[in-house]
Amino acid sequence: MRKNLVRKVAAGIGAAALTATFSVAAMTPAAAQGTEASTDQGDLPAPGSSDARWEAWAAEDRATIEATDWAAASAGRGCELVELEIVTEVDAAYNASVGAPADLATARADMVEDCDNPTAESLAKKAGANGLLATDVSTTAIGSGSTCATTHGPGTICISKSSGIVYNSWRYDGSGSVSGFLRIYKIPTSSSSCYRGSTWLTGSDMTWSSGMTRSIGKTRAGYSGYSAHIWKKVTIGHTDWGRACAKL
Repeated sequence: MRKNLVRKVAAGIGAAALTATFSVAAMTPAAAQGTEASTDQGDLPAPGSSDARWEAWAAEDRATIEATDWAAASAGRGCELVELEIVTEVDAAYNASVGAPADLATARADMVEDCDNPTAESLAKKAGANGLLATDVSTTAIGSGSTCATTHGPGTICISKSSGIVYNSWRYDGSGSVSGFLRIYKIPTSSSSCYRGSTWLTGSDMTWSSGMTRSIGKTRAGYSGYSAHIWKKVTIGHTDWGRACAKL
């Protein structure tokens, strides 16, 4: 089945301002061509580098993200890309994690994907004790590589990395729609559970309809434990609906 792929390039701090929109035909995994998300942080400036050095790195990172074949990247994770928004943001938590100036503007990818395939379910089954719900306790160290888990709200959450990009993806399988946001925490590689460590990346408030997968992705801040969470909006504030974690 073919879909319209709406690619948005958004810029701004706080609420992003839409700067460009165009449509192309979405690819199925078999038809996806080009390279996967290819950014990596091999040339990440050392902490304490000059603002000019960090700004040059951020500009190069943004250019790489904007030039990435995101349809192929989604296909590599067993999904079909439906919508993409590239947001330029100032995220103090992310900047602190890489030793960058607090006001550095960096790029984040927000995606809507069709993951109507057994990939998420099979990964969730492999997650075992590492696919923790809020009441679960694990006695073993978190695993390495892509990990998925079922969540309190009917759905599946996954944490993964591809070519330097760390992703948090959540598919909602309930009825109606729900709102909330995705967040990734950094945790020690020796962690034995997917707890909330130091905030590394927070996505925008979003709404999911039944069967929809939303993902956020950002350039990795070094080898670490990463804990992906879905925060569901409730009457007052948000509640943690589930998590998955891995060493990436």
